[in-house]
Amino acid sequence: MSAQYISIDDQKKRIPGYKPEEAEKYHRESAKSADTLFVHALKEDPSTTVILLCGGSASGKTEFCSEYLTDEQAIVYDGTLSSVHGAEVKLRNVKRAHKKAIVIAVLPDDIKRSFGAFLLRDRQFSDKHFYRTHVGARKTLLWIAENSPDTEIRLYESTYKRGSSLSFDTLKFNTKAELVAHLRAIQYTEEQIISLITTS
Repeated sequence: MSAQYISIDDQKKRIPGYKPEEAEKYHRESAKSADTLFVHALKEDPSTTVILLCGGSASGKTEFCSEYLTDEQAIVYDGTLSSVHGAEVKLRNVKRAHKKAIVIAVLPDDIKRSFGAFLLRDRQFSDKHFYRTHVGARKTLLWIAENSPDTEIRLYESTYKRGSSLSFDTLKFNTKAELVAHLRAIQYTEEQIISLITTS
């Protein structure tokens, strides 16, 4: 059995009149549609595992899914998980469905490189969307580590080498305290991201 894959971006394509160059205008509706599919999957899918993707725009989450998760016996939700409230609701629903939640976070090794990829995508969003999702995803990840002890967290760093596709390195920690310390150390503000991507 392969994964049941739910993607906010895929839902955009199902909205009448959708145009990639106006993707931001359709984001709220597509996220709501994906959330509805997710709730339905929790009730109907026999899988006992739910994988929630986490990471800012253009981090490499979809590529990670394609490479590593297509054959998983799980419900896979591909979004940024950039809202603590949204994550809290999803985790609560997973628990009520008596399933195990795994959060897989994909973090770019170079935020400036990630921003360059963001600008080249067909789906067009404002720069603000990039800043917000990268700040929010890291904040949410830290919140989960500190407040949801039953949730497994897996961290991967996405790296792009010229002439090749994205590669993903596992970030390992000996203890939960080390994980939390790392997540605290990699928090950003929007102003810090702007400074990083505008520095030559």
